[in-house]
Amino acid sequence: MKHLCKAILTAALCALPWSVYADDVLSFRGENRQGRYDADDVLKSWPEGGLEPVWVYDGLGAGWGSPAVVSRRVFINGTDPSDPTMETLTHLGRKGEVIWQVKTGPVWAKSHSSARSTPTVVPGAARGEGLIYVHTGGGTLLCVAEKDGKVLWRQDVSGTYEGRPGNWGYAESPVVVDDKVFVSPGGRKASMVAFHRLSGKVIWEAEPMGDSSSYAAPVQWKDQLIQVSGKNVFGVDIRNGAIRWKMPASAEGSKGRNDINCNNVLLEDNRVLVISGYNDPALMFEIAPNGNSAKMVWTNEILDPHHGGAVLVDGKIYSSTWLNNSSGTWACVDWATGKTLYDTPWDNLGKGSIIALDDDLLIMYEEKRGTVALARPNPAKLDIISSFQFRLGAKEHWSHPVVSSGRLYIRRGNVLAMYDIRDKNKDKD
Repeated sequence: MKHLCKAILTAALCALPWSVYADDVLSFRGENRQGRYDADDVLKSWPEGGLEPVWVYDGLGAGWGSPAVVSRRVFINGTDPSDPTMETLTHLGRKGEVIWQVKTGPVWAKSHSSARSTPTVVPGAARGEGLIYVHTGGGTLLCVAEKDGKVLWRQDVSGTYEGRPGNWGYAESPVVVDDKVFVSPGGRKASMVAFHRLSGKVIWEAEPMGDSSSYAAPVQWKDQLIQVSGKNVFGVDIRNGAIRWKMPASAEGSKGRNDINCNNVLLEDNRVLVISGYNDPALMFEIAPNGNSAKMVWTNEILDPHHGGAVLVDGKIYSSTWLNNSSGTWACVDWATGKTLYDTPWDNLGKGSIIALDDDLLIMYEEKRGTVALARPNPAKLDIISSFQFRLGAKEHWSHPVVSSGRLYIRRGNVLAMYDIRDKNKDKD
């Protein structure tokens, strides 16, 4: 079924009058923000000496956001190297060359004041006709033309809605469904707002949760977007903004810092996994068939990734865990029951981010030393195949890896590097 779906999508994209790839990465953590990427024809192990970059670009300015990749062309947020109070959106070509760079809005001016979200791309009918949506750390939402970086419209979401971000500003990446683009200001006026993606006009405003926003992006389930705020997890009707259900995002009696939600929820069928970090237990919810309520199914005190996300592979959840802000372990938990299958250190390394390549491979990027690893999704043990240390750039190793068209993209601070991880025995495009 997986290969049939890919074939259908590829055929549909080939009907466009320009080159678009079925495994383009249009938003944060890929399709529906689940951290899963295409693994056709990639290497099953890496060279013993590690991977060497095909190209490196070092003009992004500070930031932690991942790239969006369309037809091997990159869109990525950063900070203006000449004016660190302003965020930028940079468009890079296939060889890492700058096509254009545009200022997008003020950075979050308080703690960790650098760009933090990932742009969302809606491709056009022809190359250059796409639109890119950016949400800055200061709470500005804007639409940018792919062709030349021109800002087509802009909304001061935080100011208009008296937004209430967390201590580290807004890190939510915009979500686009049909003619709407969504962001979550938090505070006392609206938990989520839908704007018309072409005009920027408000379509609806969802009732407030009365708490802060999270740092996560919403995930689509049927006709709902499921989002976490500082204290809640809730489902919003995409059509009209009605809150269909709401539940506490932390377990009763939790001793964790349960108002800091950095991770997108994971979804399968009618189950929703909330993972929060900071010793806050993971919560599994089941949504009722009518979509109007949810109940808790299980909790797990081990599964608390900081901000590196988690992936679901063959009924098992893989992620790092939080011991403190500089260390953690790596764990596997059963999706159906919440049973911990392993919880183990990765040598003397730290916690970090994780993505899945289909059901075959994992890529892990730990933040203590910048080790990037290829691993098998093995529920019996942490199963590392190959690794290398990412030494480029400066400051934190917090950006999530991205894989598109057999290329691996790793970002650290002002640097983005691209690695070719296609199997050399396969035909290259």
